[in-house]
Amino acid sequence: MKSTITLGLMMAALFFSTSTTAQVKEARFGHIDTQALLESMPERNTIQSEIEGAAAQYEQEIVRMQGELEAKVAEYQQKAESWPTAIRAQKEQDITQDQQGLEQFYATVQQELAILEQSLLEPMIERARTAIEQVGAEEGFTYIFDTSTGSTVYNGGEDVLGLVKAKLGL
Repeated sequence: MKSTITLGLMMAALFFSTSTTAQVKEARFGHIDTQALLESMPERNTIQSEIEGAAAQYEQEIVRMQGELEAKVAEYQQKAESWPTAIRAQKEQDITQDQQGLEQFYATVQQELAILEQSLLEPMIERARTAIEQVGAEEGFTYIFDTSTGSTVYNGGEDVLGLVKAKLGL
């Protein structure tokens, strides 16, 4: 009877330890340089060209506005001494307004280019994120760290860049 209880306890201990061990999943870590991934995606060149085209259009307008402002300043410097006080004051006010308008336009251009870049990059980034998540799930990774941000101290684990590129067909 004593051996039956001992055997039963041993079987129970073996059963519980086996099921507990089977439930513990080994952590698997990977890392990827997302900057390298994004730069290797074919749509990146198209997006970059579109942003550069928009920037070139804005630059033409900025150059035109600067030319007009410089012409007004040159005229003011050349003729200010001969103008009556009222004309000189009006010209100074015009130059100040044009300069402020140019600065405001430049700030607006920067903001619009940033919005354009974000809207164009968002689908590409989402496609990359989806592929990383799929590789993580398919390959059994617990965590995949981004090494392009510089926040990882140790780059142990597997580099999954090749797996994600394959997933994207690159």
